[in-house]
Order: sequence, then C-alpha cells, then structure tokens
Amino acid sequence: MNHKAQEFEWQELKDIWTSSPKTKQINIEISALLNQLKSKVSQFEKDSIKSDINMLEASWGKTKGKVSQFEKDLVKKDLQLFTKLFRKFFGGKKDK
Repeated sequence: MNHKAQEFEWQELKDIWTSSPKTKQINIEISALLNQLKSKVSQFEKDSIKSDINMLEASWGKTKGKVSQFEKDLVKKDLQLFTKLFRKFFGGKKDK
C-alpha cells in the first residue's frame, strides 16, 4: 500500500467514524469508561504511564527509520481490516 492509498484508508476511517449516528453514543460510553478508569488509577500508576510515554517518545527518533517490511505489511493489513469493519458496523462505502 503506497502512502497515498494509506492516507485514503485513514481518511475513509475518519469519515465513516465522524458521519455515523452511532459515534455519539460510543463516545459517551467511552468517556464514561475512561472517567471510571481514571478514578481507580493510583498516582503511582499515573506516574509510571507518564514515564513510559516519555521513554517511548525519546526512543522513537532512533527507531522510526528501522521499521521492517514485515511490520509495514502488518500495518497495511490491519488498516484494511479496520476499514472493512468500520464499513460493516458504521456504514460507508462497500468493499472494493
């Protein structure tokens, strides 16, 4: 999948998601679940998560150019699967 095709797939996912009437209810439910989760997370866990994110951000520059073809193919396959599932559950264009 070339860069343009991948951009198109991501844009299609975004369009399906934002135009679906189910999105508002899903967002409300996800927000409620996140609030519930946040209320149960200790300060130690929050600090650990922040530390992990900082470490990942710092190391990304060293690794982003070293993505293997296998990993790229997996992302391509997953993106196509997500697009297909979004079409099925939220409407949108039929599979090509």
